[in-house]
Amino acid sequence: MFCQNCPRHCYTERKFCWAPDNIKIGLWQLFYGEEPSISGKNGSGAIFFSHCNLRCVFCQNYQISQLNQGKDITDKEFLEICYELKNQGANNINLISPTVYHRRLVKLLRKLKEEKFPLPIVWNSNAYELRENIKELRGLVDVYLPDFKYGVNELALKYSQAPNYFEIAQQAVLEMFLQKPRNKYEEGGIMKAGLIVRHLVLPSNIENSKIVLKWLRDNLGSEIQISLLSQYTPLYKASLFPEISRSLIQKEYDEVSQFALSLGFKNIYFQELSSVGREFIPEF
Repeated sequence: MFCQNCPRHCYTERKFCWAPDNIKIGLWQLFYGEEPSISGKNGSGAIFFSHCNLRCVFCQNYQISQLNQGKDITDKEFLEICYELKNQGANNINLISPTVYHRRLVKLLRKLKEEKFPLPIVWNSNAYELRENIKELRGLVDVYLPDFKYGVNELALKYSQAPNYFEIAQQAVLEMFLQKPRNKYEEGGIMKAGLIVRHLVLPSNIENSKIVLKWLRDNLGSEIQISLLSQYTPLYKASLFPEISRSLIQKEYDEVSQFALSLGFKNIYFQELSSVGREFIPEF
């Protein structure tokens, strides 16, 4: 039998991600390191899932994504965590790296919908997802927050072991945009529905960023909300790759930023390089 949670279609008894059938979580907490319309003043109700369908050599959350630390959670406990975060004042429930638990999460999100859970649900993913799976999230997810990492498949394979990443991410993000073509905000500027496309700028790989940005403008338009991340930090196995074994420099980030502006994007979150490093990395 093949797993249907992501594009890899692994044999279920030997999945690439090694994720269990039940949900496993590395951490849940109020989190303030997201975009302003996600975190706000109250914080986002972040649920960091263990295991991942990518193997990014520079992963900031490698303890849970690659080393698979975390706690096995029952369906009942997952729902209780969502309500716990709500009671703490979270703006939303932020599902971080949820893809490997797609099938189970669809059932749980339906349960929350039946219970009229009042907070927006954020699907915070790496965009290496099946379009048909994103279709199943229609009506269950309020905000899509994909990190569109690669426009060059050779880099996706080299750094994340993700074949055909560019084409797969295109289809996933197109479906997200089809479902959420316009962003909606609550009082105070917190997003209650919509799409923010992130892109992490990698050192020594500016052309990769330009390819992603141009595709986004040509296919989703210049009105979409994008978020250019400068927070790359050479953690985990990044030291094995000399070209990315350092932090991003201002000149690189500025070049990508100016390119985004030249494409006509009107809604861009920029990130100060002073925010890089471990400041926004949770303690797992």
